[in-house]
Amino acid sequence: MKRYFTSIALILFCQLANAQVSVPPAQIEAHPSYAAFQQAKQSKNISAKLNAAIDLLEVYPENSQAFILASTALYDNSKPTNAVYLAQWSVAYNSYDIANSYYGFIYAVFADQPIEAERFLRNMQAMGADATTMQRNYENLSAYVNSLSNYPQLTNSVQRARAALTNFSQESVARAKATFENLASSLGASYEGIAKNEIADKTLADWIAAEAAVKEGLISRSLYADAFVSIASMAEKVNFTFGQKLEPHLEKIVFDQANYSIASRYRAYVKLASLQASLKRWDKVESASNLMLTDLKGNIPSNAVLAKIYFYLTMSLTEQRKLADASGMADAYVNMLPKLKSPEYLAEAYYVILRAYAFNKEVEKGKAIVQRAESFLKIPGVDKYDYVNFAKNGISTTANILGGEGGAELTGDPYNDGVRLMDAKQYAEAVVQFEKARAEEIAALEKLDPLAQRGYLDKFQRINGFLASTYYETKQFDKIYDMIESNRSYSLLNDKRSEKKQLSLKELQAILGGKEAYLSFIDVSKGTTYEGTYLMCLVTKNEVYTRYNRSAGAFVDLLESDPELIVLEKELAQQEFRSPNLDYLTGEKTRKPNMFAPGEFKLMTQYLRKHMEAKVVDGQYVFFQKEKMPDLLKRFHITFIDGLEEKLQGITKLTISPEGLISTIPFDALIDINGRYLAERFEIGYIPNAALLATLRSQPKKSYEKSVLGFGGATYANYTAAKAPLNSLGDLEKLRYRVREDLQKNQPLDYAFATFQGEEPMAYLQGGRKEVMVINDLIPNGETRLDDMMTEQELKRMSKANELGRFKAVHLSSHASVHPYVFDLSSIAMTVKPTPVNGEDGMLVVGELEKLNLPVDFVMLSACQTALGVESPGDGIKGLNQALFNAGVNSSLTSLWSVSDIGTMYLSVELYRRMFNQKMATTAALAEVKRNFITGEYGDQTHPYFWAPFIYTGY
Repeated sequence: MKRYFTSIALILFCQLANAQVSVPPAQIEAHPSYAAFQQAKQSKNISAKLNAAIDLLEVYPENSQAFILASTALYDNSKPTNAVYLAQWSVAYNSYDIANSYYGFIYAVFADQPIEAERFLRNMQAMGADATTMQRNYENLSAYVNSLSNYPQLTNSVQRARAALTNFSQESVARAKATFENLASSLGASYEGIAKNEIADKTLADWIAAEAAVKEGLISRSLYADAFVSIASMAEKVNFTFGQKLEPHLEKIVFDQANYSIASRYRAYVKLASLQASLKRWDKVESASNLMLTDLKGNIPSNAVLAKIYFYLTMSLTEQRKLADASGMADAYVNMLPKLKSPEYLAEAYYVILRAYAFNKEVEKGKAIVQRAESFLKIPGVDKYDYVNFAKNGISTTANILGGEGGAELTGDPYNDGVRLMDAKQYAEAVVQFEKARAEEIAALEKLDPLAQRGYLDKFQRINGFLASTYYETKQFDKIYDMIESNRSYSLLNDKRSEKKQLSLKELQAILGGKEAYLSFIDVSKGTTYEGTYLMCLVTKNEVYTRYNRSAGAFVDLLESDPELIVLEKELAQQEFRSPNLDYLTGEKTRKPNMFAPGEFKLMTQYLRKHMEAKVVDGQYVFFQKEKMPDLLKRFHITFIDGLEEKLQGITKLTISPEGLISTIPFDALIDINGRYLAERFEIGYIPNAALLATLRSQPKKSYEKSVLGFGGATYANYTAAKAPLNSLGDLEKLRYRVREDLQKNQPLDYAFATFQGEEPMAYLQGGRKEVMVINDLIPNGETRLDDMMTEQELKRMSKANELGRFKAVHLSSHASVHPYVFDLSSIAMTVKPTPVNGEDGMLVVGELEKLNLPVDFVMLSACQTALGVESPGDGIKGLNQALFNAGVNSSLTSLWSVSDIGTMYLSVELYRRMFNQKMATTAALAEVKRNFITGEYGDQTHPYFWAPFIYTGY
């Protein structure tokens, strides 16, 4: 027998001409191609049979019967491997139909896939049958297997198939009994039942409990997944609150490559993406969609399957305002349009393609698709179906954003109307619409628990940014502070620590000192085709002042001519598994005057970081373009501080509440027109929001038994665990999911850290150990945990025993980082052994850190990059620092970049000496130490690299 293997996608794409779309009959048997299939079957025209099956697969993309017909046609065309693959899809979409598994078994034996053959057989047996039917099925399957005995290359497959058929009837009874005993409520679930929370919760509990039988092999994975997707489908329509509970279980199926077929995972993905889209968890939709694209590569069963992934991926990119990426995805989607034959899938396509083009201001592309969408709406009978609203909404979006003839009327969507009016410079009218949109969003947010609110905050913050901008244009300056604080009011940190969600302007001014100012920011460029434009609000005891920053004005010449930015962008793109965004940097696209193009503000903050860090070569510190560093710091000062100078006169203490990427800018090091660092002029501190500042300042003063608890001297080994595969974005998403799962189970993550570790283990920090010892000698009544005592076990033991709260300060000296690929691996390194010790891998990850009982006044993370993190709507930069505050810390000192051993020791020792021995306030003590660095009191360490990375967060 000759073996064949051809990509499913290649077979379908090559044989499918441009689709002629019409509204299909509800039943597949009534479609002309079904009749054509049957006729071709009778005349033994296997080519015509395949063409008819492919047509049905595109017209009915979620129909199990269409998949099995295509599978049969492929088998008859001597493509058994492809037949097996489509049979898997047929079973995934209807595991209850015994015929699907019956034919799947036959095709799998012939394709020499004995494992798949057994899976089909076990699924068939799980559904049960009467004795006569079981006997007939056994005889027919046995006869087929025996007929293959003459094929020597199938000897193994035949032998294993015979073994699987042993005790067929008894196995069928046992598996059917186990299935219905464990999955009765799931298989019998109804819309009426799922609509009732009590019945829905019981159904979910039964389904979860059934996993034990699944692992024993008594229930097939296909059936188990199919039952759950059916529950999710019902919940989507009648009980959305219950549907939210299903998200982690759907996600588990989608990411479980080892146990579920790609077909079952895809079905679960469609429901997962739909649920996450409803929750506006667009980053998760993007991740799951990328995973599906990676895993389906080369084996896509139909154009429609690919189109559904494109639908969610394009929508998620648009909603996250990754507009260039969304537009590129839309281009690929457009190329697929002629091949789509399902009117529902076409309507979806028009919706997201038009939105992507409209938001990216691609007028000609948008208008061309509008014409095609309008033609689609003229298809006879299509207007009777709800899915036409997708196409209509896409056309409406295009008219609102790109404009139609004579201008567009208000549509009733306040957010979109506000954007259109703002673009037309009708600011007063835009204010009205954005206020409506904001009220609607708050009403939605208030119905959700804090975790569910995460998905809604990106749009909420965009509305606030636009509203603040229109307030500024209409000179309603007094309202801007409230908009900025509103952006932070739903943060998880705020929920855990603040006495109230939002602090009023008068309440803030009441707690400020006479020479103190509070500076906060709001991004007004979110959701636009540029970035880095902020409104800044400076509040003093008696005054409030707002103005725009200067956006890219101070960086225009660099953006247009500095080749190093192109080099850096390529490096960042490689690190982030994306294509470089070079169109504006190379001049291929015309940039807006004084505006950052998408991605450029982040690029410029990374460029600053590159200038601030140092490498040690032959014992000497080497800086990147050291001579350009002061100029770059002046440019950031011009951008964010120059416009506030008049109001900063007489101010000695500046508390900054940053937003997003502004959190990565070292304000201490910015250089003013007189050549002074801001650290020389102000005591600078940071705070997530005014509400937390008030909470921290108003809490009762606490007496502590001990002074400083110092951790240092940890040793670090490389992990011996096998590395996880990491060859694609899909592999990365699977690793992220596996890490999240293991964190919930309190399992060690040594395999994940091993995946990213270098050939050599982390370097031993002799200076860090010395730092802890010097502090302990200098500050009375302290304690240390050094060397073998610096472990996760010891820190967690002290936390559980309420011992950490005895100390006023905790000093952690070690390696640390915010992980660039898997945020959950962001961690502080304790003592690391080759294998976990007592279930601990030695890395205190961010999720473990925030669960500590850490009611101390001050924590210093004497390590690298501990102030960094990921942007999270509502939470700003989420990372180790935020985790400390969630754990109960009142203030912290963390770092923005890799720090020097010697510089850190000087800073920490001198800081503690002032805090404990001289009783100075932390901000005043830190300012004095930094000024000593600048004046050279600690030797040749005047460069900001040594002192500027450390930022104080607190009160």
